[in-house]
Amino acid sequence: MIRPFTAFCKLNQITFSDRQWLEREAASLNRTDGICPVCHTHAGLSPFASYPRYLVEWKDGAPVCHQVTVRRFRCSSCGHTHALLPSALVPYSSYSLRFILLVLRKHFLGRACVQSICEHAEISVSTFYRWKTLFLRHKALWLGVLADMAASPATFLSDMDGCLLQAFFQKFHLSFLQRLRGTSPNPLRKAPKDTGGFT
Repeated sequence: MIRPFTAFCKLNQITFSDRQWLEREAASLNRTDGICPVCHTHAGLSPFASYPRYLVEWKDGAPVCHQVTVRRFRCSSCGHTHALLPSALVPYSSYSLRFILLVLRKHFLGRACVQSICEHAEISVSTFYRWKTLFLRHKALWLGVLADMAASPATFLSDMDGCLLQAFFQKFHLSFLQRLRGTSPNPLRKAPKDTGGFT
């Protein structure tokens, strides 16, 4: 996965839509300057294919769904293919990053009850709590235990910017709010102990 980061201001100060954010970042990668995430070859990526996916964002205070195209690139050195996934998207989710953060912000500021928030966002209550749990885990992962206890979720959310998203991805090889497929949503979960072939 290739994650371009071009919006470094606070996320609540971005004036364009999530779809425009996605299109700008998708256009930012030039095949002559891309770096392969596997072999780290410079200027070795060339367009390979694309696939459609959905993007749910807020527009005029309501959720709207767009179909967008995600481009794939092939590395000329190692042959691996990589999806170009702009930072407006959360991997393995149709909801944009800002959509999820705005839903959580309304909750953390106490502006409405969970049921009302979910009805307005057209999501299930279980989806909301999955997002909240993952947000709090990633916040703790980023800040560390003591700083996490001192920073309210609403303050952390308001201060979140593109620099944090990029640094989080570089440090943990995981996008903020990305849930690993087929695993527990807890990125702090310990790997099973090696039993040397015995169980």
